Amino acid sequence: MQYLGYLRRNPNDAPDGNFDGYNFWLAKLNQFNGNFVNTEMVKAFIVAGEYKQRFGP
Repeated sequence: MQYLGYLRRNPNDAPDGNFDGYNFWLAKLNQFNGNFVNTEMVKAFIVAGEYKQRFGP
């Protein structure tokens, strides 16, 4: 549920301040023809420092 909430947020809101992260993942998704498993999007999200800081213990 937190992952889906993260995806629904405005990619230009803090702490990002720009669309670089959004553009990176969009380009990677396009590179793998929309296959999110091969792009390891979920894995990258779970191990991300921002995710751990917001939702971790």
